[in-house]
Amino acid sequence: MPRKHVFRTWNDYFIPGTTVLRNKFTAPGSPHGETDPDALRTLEEMSTAVRLGELEETPIDGRFDYDHMKAIHRYVFQDVYEWAGQERVAPVGQFMSKDGHSYYGAGPHLTAAAEAEYATLAGKNLLRGLGRREFVDELAECWGELNVVHSFREGNSRTQFVFFSQLAEQAGYFLDAKQFAPGAPLRDEFVQARFHSQDTGRNDRLVGVLRRGVVSFDPGSQSPPASGPQARIKGPLGLGRGYGTSRRGKR
Repeated sequence: MPRKHVFRTWNDYFIPGTTVLRNKFTAPGSPHGETDPDALRTLEEMSTAVRLGELEETPIDGRFDYDHMKAIHRYVFQDVYEWAGQERVAPVGQFMSKDGHSYYGAGPHLTAAAEAEYATLAGKNLLRGLGRREFVDELAECWGELNVVHSFREGNSRTQFVFFSQLAEQAGYFLDAKQFAPGAPLRDEFVQARFHSQDTGRNDRLVGVLRRGVVSFDPGSQSPPASGPQARIKGPLGLGRGYGTSRRGKR
């Protein structure tokens, strides 16, 4: 059984001499995984689509805390990355930048920021008992802040969407992911709204987008359409790298 790699720095995530992430698709001559970025992208998308489909049938139970988010990431990316479910370890001592937008640097500051957001969410009773307008406002606030934390090296958007879809359902709402699918009107608006949150610290644009994608339902009398939020995730997220795939940075 091959020895597990130790991840301590930004470069540790990459196959030596490349900018391709180490991965589990190893083969003779490729001990660190698939080295072709396009092939890795395809393999990752296929693998995560299967796992997202499984979550449709059996969602991961949890308290909607950091451990819950990590468990979702671990499940979705278990076939792809050794560090699935682990908080990223880099860059330390500086912001992480993608496409000119800043995220938390790694280390205790990131951990504390994440834990504080989950504690706030718990203190708001996981957004239960709220009217739709107030629910969306609070959802956007939490989602925007956790996106800036950006806990994982790769796969944040897909993991967040599973987490927040499940959170919405237990609160009596669901995310209509068809509206976030490739080519759908809200997709690009959602990407830009999250960037706006990062750049300004305001989640107002994210509120506006989510108001058009969140629908109420009565969890006591019926199931949400499409047999649950994970079913809807398979379309816009399961077959792609989350949002903003035309940009250079990976989500």
